[in-house]
Amino acid sequence: MQHGQSVALLDYPAHFNAGDLLIYQGTLSYLARMGASVDYVCALHTYDTKVLSACVPEGPLLLNGGGNFGDRWFGYQKFRERVIAEHPERKIVQMPQTIEFHDDAALARAQRIYAQHPDLTLLMRDRRGYELARELFPENTVVFCADAALGVGRIAPSAEPTRDIVLLKRRDPESVQSAKSLPASLASAYMTDWHVSPADNAQWWPTTLGLLLLNKLPGVRSRMYPLTRRAFDWQADMVVDNAVAILSQGRLVVTDRLHAGILAVLMGKPVVLVDNANKKVSRIHGDYLSNFPDTHLAENFDHAAELAGQLVS
Repeated sequence: MQHGQSVALLDYPAHFNAGDLLIYQGTLSYLARMGASVDYVCALHTYDTKVLSACVPEGPLLLNGGGNFGDRWFGYQKFRERVIAEHPERKIVQMPQTIEFHDDAALARAQRIYAQHPDLTLLMRDRRGYELARELFPENTVVFCADAALGVGRIAPSAEPTRDIVLLKRRDPESVQSAKSLPASLASAYMTDWHVSPADNAQWWPTTLGLLLLNKLPGVRSRMYPLTRRAFDWQADMVVDNAVAILSQGRLVVTDRLHAGILAVLMGKPVVLVDNANKKVSRIHGDYLSNFPDTHLAENFDHAAELAGQLVS
């Protein structure tokens, strides 16, 4: 990528998942250091090929990274396949992802669409995913690349800790252990999932619904784009700031969310990680997160409770 090159970043994560928004911010930081100019950003509901072409007539298209390459979160995969199919003339780079296919038909569809693109690069954020993608998508360039959230760099906690442990626990299909089965020492800890404050929530929804409705009008999208981009960056700051405030409360973080672990690392906090359904937590810990100090992997939440007790004693 040349210094000053204009690029588009597609698939902005328009939701409360702080991990995905940390990835977005990390990607912007990496691109800024490379000298790239990010001149078009869209979410699934604001994507418009005419606005894209007007903002970035020739540059590469970057597909946002994360953990949704596959059929578990199929709406995002369908969007990527649409972009790849619609732009055979463009260089396209899939930013660092975790790959996970369970349905043969979904995999075959992706393989067919990806194989037809002449200049598609897939960045995979764990070694196993890298090897699997090389096998499944031999027509494309596959590169191992660490999770883009690390591009944010060091983050200062927003307050002094008031608790020994913050337990950031998944409540979605990637969770492998119910909160009801947690050991007593963790069940009594401050337990939450990603969220924003009531005040921020009251601002989020009118902005999001307004953007959604206005972007349904094709003739308005081009005029709306500067406002849409500012709103995206504002929402990303809001969600990540709330995540920092959550983790700042604890001396130690216990979590089965990969990016709660990455955020804790960036904040300089000790963290105990527990695996999720597709094993991305343990794989990425084994590949590079274990190189950071005070970063531990537990077999399950019972083991996490033992490690946490030792670390805060």
